[in-house]
Amino acid sequence: MRRLHSGQASVFVLAMVASLVTAFAVSFGAGQLVNDKMRLVNAADAAAYSAAQWEARSLNFQSYLNRAIVANEVAIAQLVSLRSWSSYVATLTQNGAAVARWIPPLAGPVQTLERGWHAVDSSLQAVAPGLEAGISAWNVDVLATAEALAHQQALLGAADLVGEVAHANEPRARVNEATRLLQVRNGAQWQNQFTDRYRRGGGDLRRFVDLLMKSRDGFTRSRRSGISVPLVRVARRGGTDLLAEHSWRGLDTLSVHVDLLVNSVEIPIGWGAAETRSRTVTQRGEHGGSLSSNPAASRRALRGLRPSGLYRGVPEIRDVITPSRQEERRLRYAVALQIPESEILTPDRLLMPNGVRGPDGLVHSLAVTMPAGGVHAQSAAEVYFQRPSPRPDGRHEFPSLFSPYWQARLVAVTADERQLTAPGKGLTVDPYALLP
Repeated sequence: MRRLHSGQASVFVLAMVASLVTAFAVSFGAGQLVNDKMRLVNAADAAAYSAAQWEARSLNFQSYLNRAIVANEVAIAQLVSLRSWSSYVATLTQNGAAVARWIPPLAGPVQTLERGWHAVDSSLQAVAPGLEAGISAWNVDVLATAEALAHQQALLGAADLVGEVAHANEPRARVNEATRLLQVRNGAQWQNQFTDRYRRGGGDLRRFVDLLMKSRDGFTRSRRSGISVPLVRVARRGGTDLLAEHSWRGLDTLSVHVDLLVNSVEIPIGWGAAETRSRTVTQRGEHGGSLSSNPAASRRALRGLRPSGLYRGVPEIRDVITPSRQEERRLRYAVALQIPESEILTPDRLLMPNGVRGPDGLVHSLAVTMPAGGVHAQSAAEVYFQRPSPRPDGRHEFPSLFSPYWQARLVAVTADERQLTAPGKGLTVDPYALLP
């Protein structure tokens, strides 16, 4: 009887060990699957943030280019102002020398001053137009072109970063069709819904013209002074204005106004003008009040004006769409990644790829069910505008491509983005949920 019952305990021990091994394999495999999911989530976060950061840096680069264009346009205005002022001084000294001939003690010094300044003015009028043309060409051909290229390449660079960063964080990560759908939406927002190019003749470029006018320094904006005594007023007026996107024109005048009983008589003493333009403009500027205060001297200055035609006009730049709409601007970038089921090597898939035969005689798979053919993860980031510190004047600064304060941060994935990337209908498990 003892021999008949020997070895029965071994069968139960083997069955128990098999059950424990199976349970351990299933638990360990599920843990590995969760670990893969978290690694993929981190890779998606890194990819979305990197792409958004790339776009933010592109916007900041374009902002620096816009600032450089503004600085160069102001430099052109300064050169025109210097030429106009120099021409005014040359006329003033010439008229002074003509009067000083009748005053022997003053004739020699004034004539020497007139000849010396004439030489200075001749050199300046010969050299400055070439400098103005070079700066204008640099703005149009180099800076504005670089800005356009930066805008076009940013989208391609962001898309390339998604794949590179995802692979660096998780080599098995794949950019699937869902990400391509998201990238179409990301590209549409970047190209058509966030920034636009200011075109000549449009209202937005006129806003840029206004910005350039406000960016002039004090000497360029207004060169005015004067004294007044009973019945006599001496008015010094001058300034340089940007006219119709095509011309920087400077005007300087000095006149004596004698107030009579019924009207005022203007006696022009000095006048000068300078202009660099891409085409003839009929618009009149303020020029520091020269046209209104000293009309006779202004007419003489404009009659003697010899414009330089080497200016290329105000460059066409980029800025946020409808900059007059003062509101916060945010640009989203969404990413979806996948680890294919064939590359997820959990212990149950390695050791028991064909499953195990149960007590019922049927073969049962121990693999964890994976919706949509693998492990999936989705992430989103946004580009936003924020100053690193408040403005000194306490005013709120709205987003634009003139201040390099664009940043990136991770944000929650929206329901629309999940719906867009859904691989099919009727799924009972969300493949983009945090856990598999």
